[in-house]
Amino acid sequence: MSEAKATSPKRWGFPRLLWGMIVRPRTTLEYLNERGGRTWWLPALLAALLVILPVVVAAPITARQSREAVAAVQEQFGGEMSAEEQAQMEQAMSMAASPLITLVFPAASGVVGLVVGWLVWAGALYLGSMALGGRSTFGQMFRTVVWAWLPYALRGLLQTVYILASGQLIPNPGLSGLVQENRPIGEIVVAPPSLGQTLLVAFLSRIDLFLVWSLVLLVIGVVVATRLPRRKAVLVTLGVWLLLTALSLLPALIGGLFAQQFAVTGGP
Repeated sequence: MSEAKATSPKRWGFPRLLWGMIVRPRTTLEYLNERGGRTWWLPALLAALLVILPVVVAAPITARQSREAVAAVQEQFGGEMSAEEQAQMEQAMSMAASPLITLVFPAASGVVGLVVGWLVWAGALYLGSMALGGRSTFGQMFRTVVWAWLPYALRGLLQTVYILASGQLIPNPGLSGLVQENRPIGEIVVAPPSLGQTLLVAFLSRIDLFLVWSLVLLVIGVVVATRLPRRKAVLVTLGVWLLLTALSLLPALIGGLFAQQFAVTGGP
């Protein structure tokens, strides 16, 4: 019994696992695949916390921008509004800047979206890898996805620091600054960008180094969990990313259509 204890490998602590995901991801993911157990809840908790933190520090700025947007609409059409419509606009301004809209709902939806995203990613990778001849379980794939989300947790931390230091929201996330114009909120409300530009900005805002890092970790994790060749792991990972990215652009498409309709029918 004492010899078995002496020869059994020592369990890795959470700090070592975090560092391993940075400097030795394959070795770390192999360890997690074999002996990770329920340690996935630690990076899951960290990721959820760092989804909420940027929302908390950005809430006052978001409330101010919401008031500015409603005020811009009120100024644009104020002369054409009745007293009742003016009162409704003031009520909308108060609602748009309320903590429920700027803090509670974004934080809750961010955490729910995070969990749903993990489940969808894990399910899609599991089915895709099985279709290509891999062998794994949904649980293994889910743990892999959660651990591969650590780059996004680091991004959330950096976003929090930036918002606190600068006192403003991140103007052009990802590569969206290549095509997005920095205009006052009032101008955007009155004259929204074209639908094509809206979709392009939404797509490019998702492209950054943290995405690339996470995809690399997912490819390694798929290889480890399913024993697929690297080429097939890259194929299934990129395929799932393209599919889910296309689906994630639907809200931007709907919002762009409404903005265009408002600009056409609501303009002076």
